[in-house]
Amino acid sequence: MDYNNTHILVLGAGESGIGASHVVAQLGAHVVLNDYKKIELPSDVQAMLETVGVTVITGHQDEPLLDNVDRIIISPGISLDSPIVKAAKERGIEVVSEVELAYDISKSPILGVTGTNGKTTTTTLLTEVMKATGKPIFVGGNIGDSLSEMAYKMPIGGYLIAELSSYQLESIKEFHPLGAIVLNISPDHLARHKTMENYVLAKENIFKSQTPTDYLVLNADDAVVVDMANRARSQVLYISQKHAVENGAYYENGHLYAVRNGNKELIIEVVQIHIPGAHNIENILSVIALTYALGVSAELIRNAIFTFTGVEHRLERVKTINGVTYYNDSKATNVDSVVKALEAFPKPVILLMGGHDKMTPVEEFMILVKEKAKELILMGEAAERFEDDARAAGIKDIHRAQSMKEAVRLGRDLAQPGDIVLLSPACSSFDWYSCFEERGEDFKKEVLALEEGNEP
Repeated sequence: MDYNNTHILVLGAGESGIGASHVVAQLGAHVVLNDYKKIELPSDVQAMLETVGVTVITGHQDEPLLDNVDRIIISPGISLDSPIVKAAKERGIEVVSEVELAYDISKSPILGVTGTNGKTTTTTLLTEVMKATGKPIFVGGNIGDSLSEMAYKMPIGGYLIAELSSYQLESIKEFHPLGAIVLNISPDHLARHKTMENYVLAKENIFKSQTPTDYLVLNADDAVVVDMANRARSQVLYISQKHAVENGAYYENGHLYAVRNGNKELIIEVVQIHIPGAHNIENILSVIALTYALGVSAELIRNAIFTFTGVEHRLERVKTINGVTYYNDSKATNVDSVVKALEAFPKPVILLMGGHDKMTPVEEFMILVKEKAKELILMGEAAERFEDDARAAGIKDIHRAQSMKEAVRLGRDLAQPGDIVLLSPACSSFDWYSCFEERGEDFKKEVLALEEGNEP
């Protein structure tokens, strides 16, 4: 879309909305940034937007905002069921996500990553591998900076790498990545998408505009994901930890191979990988499959993986104190993420879990917790429901904590040398914290306080 002299309404005054407003204003659009909540933007952000002529309206979201609007750009947090979006569609106004804007303006190809779990780790590793090529690499989306801001800065001759959530993908129009990865699909965000079918369709949007010259990495070990090949027009690259594939990447006997037309090349051995868990093998295989297909050498891929130690708040090793190792997995905001975390460790852990209750069913999940956790420490809004289901599953060693400080100290008191204390909440953070990052930082602060001897 040519944005010059258009009238654009941007909904949501978070990082995504601010970035989109700033970009389209520089492209010559008349821009209104709106949020139904009353928001006081930081003075530097307010000044930046004023400089390029953005009008900021917060505290109400009325239908007259739609008058003369050519296109609406919505932030990921804005539901398509919100009254103003419904009213816009009734008027025939096009509604797209910020991801679509990024595609409109990027001067270089886009590589996109989606899936229920593992997106951030995969996106970060993909970024590291592509940086090793020496080409300009920018990254954004559901990770880090506004994707449209990164696209605006993107020069010719590089790659724009995007972590993409279902919220960002549900309202794209022509978004067309050169390479797309779909890691896995399990129930999540159903309060927003209403049905599992809608959730899957949102994820599939990542490849709906791809052509036969593009690449799509699909997880052959995930039944929902592998079925997507039936609707793909791009070149499908498979990954598997269970069997060899013809094109893509697979795991066998402690080795990870890249494959092109049945010809395999060893990339790395599992003993050379520094991030634990089968789910991380899945993430790494996805990166191998895509980058190898793009022509990156096995040596560059191997070196990037070998030096990669993971991402903050995702199975992040914090410290070993008196023989007890503490892991921060605050980014585990759903049950499937916790399953992957528990399966990453060969012996039972002391599990800290709970937070803002997303009302995801946990009855079957608690059977695994019984097997994998020697002690269960519950906190936050979800604690009572989780405890009921845990006791129904036969878990006896259950404790409650009223703060992160109490939870960490309780974990220390219950642990023996050689044990692992794992924060993996299976919940969002919005009961006690503003985001999972803040929760993870609090956990790390309390763990380090143990080492410093800062007793209550």
